[in-house]
Amino acid sequence: MALTDPQDTLAYHSSRVLCAKRDMSAVLCKSVADRVAIYQQANNASDGYSVPETQALWFYGMNHGMALIGSQRDPLEPLNDWELEFVEAYHKELAPRAIRAFYYLLLICTREARHNKSLSANYAKMVEKFGTPVADFFKMIKGGEASIHQEFLKNPPDASIGAYCECMQWQFYNSKWAGGYGGPAWGSIADCLVRFVKGEYSAEMMLDTVWTLSHNNGPIFNKSLFYGMYNHAAIIRILDIQRSGQIPQAVLFDGIVKKYINPELVAWMQQVKDRFPDKIGDYVDWEVVEALGSVKKYQQDKQQQWSKHGMSPAAQAALKAAEAKKKAQEEAAKKAAEEHAKNWFQVMPGLEVKKIQIIRSEAA
Repeated sequence: MALTDPQDTLAYHSSRVLCAKRDMSAVLCKSVADRVAIYQQANNASDGYSVPETQALWFYGMNHGMALIGSQRDPLEPLNDWELEFVEAYHKELAPRAIRAFYYLLLICTREARHNKSLSANYAKMVEKFGTPVADFFKMIKGGEASIHQEFLKNPPDASIGAYCECMQWQFYNSKWAGGYGGPAWGSIADCLVRFVKGEYSAEMMLDTVWTLSHNNGPIFNKSLFYGMYNHAAIIRILDIQRSGQIPQAVLFDGIVKKYINPELVAWMQQVKDRFPDKIGDYVDWEVVEALGSVKKYQQDKQQQWSKHGMSPAAQAALKAAEAKKKAQEEAAKKAAEEHAKNWFQVMPGLEVKKIQIIRSEAA
């Protein structure tokens, strides 16, 4: 698949910047920092793109529509007029949102790195693995969150962005951190950043991941930089609905979710529903949301659903699948316990010894 494919096919659009994996790890930090600095002057945490719940709904809703189109078209099969219009809107809307997410991940990881409590002890290893300029940058940065990320924008290390991001990733997993700062939780955030920089993730894949990321104290969108503060209940609700594959229904019918959407996204989701009526229901099926592993419980929403719609076939199937999974897990656990009891015996509380099976050969 390449940009030489016909422009009215999914093959062509899958090679565009949003969907293609591109390794940028060799790009100099200065080139990236210059772009981020320009972007920062025009974009802040109070503009129309800053609400994380809205951003997540745009991605998940439009991505759902792309999946439905992809289920009906082969990569080189021509798209009809509406499909092509939707695909073009997908790239137009989400490419700039991916830029914002990338810059946000880069700067919040830079800010968090200031809490490293073992920079002196780590310095030699960081020089060995990532080069002196990167190690020096992290060893010498001082100040609060804003001053540290501004230092990166004004005086970035003379190194590649790949080495810089991998150094942060390494620190989060290998350095010492005060309680509530850094550590493996931030390592997972840096994982997403590094995979995008190295071309393991496309921008689309990064966007699919970024809304789910959390640090030691909750979702990552609380840094007042490029994004406004999240609403915890709302973003968890959106992620729970997404897990069940019902974002279009949420955009169209859920009162809480509607607080975070604009008419343009509603229009697109209505068009998706009109063209795939058998795939998009008339309400969020909360039984399915819970059956597929929601973080929260939605008893009130379910009661309202029962009073209006009863239990849907999809909910019945989801509950049946959940029950089957639970039964399989219980049976597997029982079998493992039986196998353990057969091969081990307890000498005293807290101490077990593996049984030895003696195989006696037959006498000659």
